[in-house]
Amino acid sequence: MSLPQTAFSLRAHAREREPKFRRATTEDLYRWQREHLRRDDQPDFVLHDGPPYANGGLHAGWDCHGLPIELKALAESGSSSLSPLEIRETARKVAQRELDGQRESFMEFGIMADWSDKNTYRTMNFEYEAGQLEMFAEMVGQGLIGQHFRPVYWSPSSHTALAEAEIEYDENHESRSAYVKFQLLPSEALLHKWNVDKDIHLAVWTTTPWSLLSNMALAVHPDTQYSLVQAESGEYLLVATDLQSSLSKISVGLANNPKRSELGDLKPISTCMGHELVGLTYRFQFMNMDEHREVFAAPFVTTSSGTGIVHMAPAHGHDDYDLWRDSGRMAQKGIVSPIDDYGRLRMTQQFGLTPAIQEAIKQLDGQNALQEGNQSILKMLDEHDMLLGEQPYKHSYPIDWRTKQPLLVRATAQWFADLTKVGPAAKNALKDVQFVPKTGKNRLESLIGRRSEWCISRQRVWGVPLPAVYNAETGQALLTKRNVEHILDVFRKHNTMDVWWTLEPETFVAPEYRSSNIRWEIKKDTLDVWFDSGSSWVALQKALGRDLCSPGPCADVYIEGTDQHRGWFQSSLLTRVATCNGAAPYKTLLTHGFVVDDSGRKMSKSIGNVISPQTFIHGDAKMGIPPFGTDVMRWWTAKSDYTRDIPISPVIMKHSSDEVRKLRSSARFLLANLGDVPRNTPLPPELSLLNRYILHELRALEQTCLLAFTEFDYAKVTRRLNEFVTTTLSAFYFDVVKDPLYAGGNNRNAILAVMNRILETITCILAPILPHLAEEIHWYRDKRTMDPEPSQQFDSVFQLAWSHSDPSWEDADAAIDMHRLMRLRADLFAILTASIQAQYVSKLIQTG
Repeated sequence: MSLPQTAFSLRAHAREREPKFRRATTEDLYRWQREHLRRDDQPDFVLHDGPPYANGGLHAGWDCHGLPIELKALAESGSSSLSPLEIRETARKVAQRELDGQRESFMEFGIMADWSDKNTYRTMNFEYEAGQLEMFAEMVGQGLIGQHFRPVYWSPSSHTALAEAEIEYDENHESRSAYVKFQLLPSEALLHKWNVDKDIHLAVWTTTPWSLLSNMALAVHPDTQYSLVQAESGEYLLVATDLQSSLSKISVGLANNPKRSELGDLKPISTCMGHELVGLTYRFQFMNMDEHREVFAAPFVTTSSGTGIVHMAPAHGHDDYDLWRDSGRMAQKGIVSPIDDYGRLRMTQQFGLTPAIQEAIKQLDGQNALQEGNQSILKMLDEHDMLLGEQPYKHSYPIDWRTKQPLLVRATAQWFADLTKVGPAAKNALKDVQFVPKTGKNRLESLIGRRSEWCISRQRVWGVPLPAVYNAETGQALLTKRNVEHILDVFRKHNTMDVWWTLEPETFVAPEYRSSNIRWEIKKDTLDVWFDSGSSWVALQKALGRDLCSPGPCADVYIEGTDQHRGWFQSSLLTRVATCNGAAPYKTLLTHGFVVDDSGRKMSKSIGNVISPQTFIHGDAKMGIPPFGTDVMRWWTAKSDYTRDIPISPVIMKHSSDEVRKLRSSARFLLANLGDVPRNTPLPPELSLLNRYILHELRALEQTCLLAFTEFDYAKVTRRLNEFVTTTLSAFYFDVVKDPLYAGGNNRNAILAVMNRILETITCILAPILPHLAEEIHWYRDKRTMDPEPSQQFDSVFQLAWSHSDPSWEDADAAIDMHRLMRLRADLFAILTASIQAQYVSKLIQTG
């Protein structure tokens, strides 16, 4: 009798044993591949996992620039008065610390890579920064970079401008909206038409009362009908006809007034079209009463809410700014804003206010515009009989994606990348990109199509300097390709960009631009973090020994979460196309969802449902979570539908662990029986129907999984492998062959030869997902009796290459015949089971 024997353990004991096999399948394997498998006729396969932020656990990634690092550095320093160099040094230490911790976590995940400092890129490395400025210089040379004083999304909590990719939306934000009166100065025609003897006020609705200090105009829709109505108080108001009823229901005065009542019935007097109001002027009591401002026509005015008459503050609204600029008023009157970097009202300008308002408005200085500033302005409006009413307004509102605090729109001098030419070229480049899932293409195209420019300047210290130098007298910026290259030469000379904060500004002016009559200064803006991240393809090109604009994609695959359509995917595409006017940086764009709990809720510290990957790997006794190990974590990842949000919980991980244990059990059965069988044992020329059928199924399994791997459909791989092992092998084949295996017989050698091929094939299939298990199978295939030492080096299972099945194994006839026998077998088992149950019942009756 031949009994199976193997030292391969039925239990993984992953926490203690996986590290023994890890180096062989990760660092050592990566180096071996780079040394032995590189061929001139076979290009590298490049997987580029992008750089989000390095300020926390592994989910944060490897990007070492950006505001999160700076904020964390400042918080840890405990000081608010650090110099720029002190901030940069502190931020660098924070980034390096976080990066080192993340590297250890990455290594635990069994990722095949060289994690040495020499062969991993960081956005804070000088050469990475230098490559970014090389790319920036090319964009400057193409005339794509310019400075404008215009509204941008501004984060008072982060004290910097933000790009669209850095903005989230609070769907339940509540603003303090106000209905305000502006005195209309009607035309003679309208006065005759309306025949009224009192002042007429335009009813204007705004959700940003603080911005009334920057009012420059009002806007109506030219094709909308407006009604002149008389309130119960006797005053005349002008409102969009469609919104007359909703205006009558507003509560008069401040919200904290307990005696508030509705405005009441509004008696219709007359109507007019919006175009009859265009060009008329109005007065607002905040302003100098001798100054008249104009009513504009605007296509963005709607009657979905409010009054149909919009207050325009070009310094605080994108649509307002565009209309103001296109009207030609920008050159005549400019724009004004009283908001500082912290979102506070600064009343250093008088804005043409009336003397009475000037005195009262001093109290606003230093107040937060979105908080007490709003309250004070509403109170002043009420005191000066300009407020019809206020009411809370719940709506979607932009927030800073890092601090989760509200934003405001504020005009500042920022640098922009012009995307009017880049956008169409970028969309065209996507024609050659494979999207997984395919829906990613529409999302990315849509986002690109909505952008005409990109605000690339930020007001922070930790980052790459925006290389512009300014004439101190005129404020005019010097930004040319030649001067950017000169600045880069200065940086290269010192091997650091810290000198931007220490050297004299004239140092950064190329000789041909210098003049004894010009004094230079630096405003010390830095480049947007998405510009940092979006230039990672430059570092990739250099690492691969390519020219900056070598044709074709830089990487075979870019992989990141769905939010990166707005971020890294988009910024990488835009910078590559803008710089090289060519292909996208990626051949395939693979997008995954986010991890949620088993109820589908986003993981949040406030909810208390956050569980880190390391908790599942190492276990947590307090939470009742055993140490599942890395392979189980990888199996859960692979079996999940990553195209949508992925649930995780101890129960879900337990299911994954059970499936991996079944794979391990089947591998142990095979290893135990193959102890004396050489790896290269050939199949005999004649095989039984059972063995022909198993080889047919094994061939189908391999072909399905190979195709699924190429399509990045790892869930199909795990599903098919699990089905084959649990159903075809464990529940059928192993059960049938046990007798000849243990008792001997003429068919035993053939069975062992087939089992050898089974082990080879399923090991190849599971190895990319469960590398530790694959290495362990490979180790014990040679009859070893104990695990390797932690520092021991040995050949990896991956060095054997894929053991391909033979096309001759495809045997449809064997499959048909075997399925008939299996149906007959199932019927016999059913009859036998029914007979046994009948006998049991009969005995119960007899003994009953």
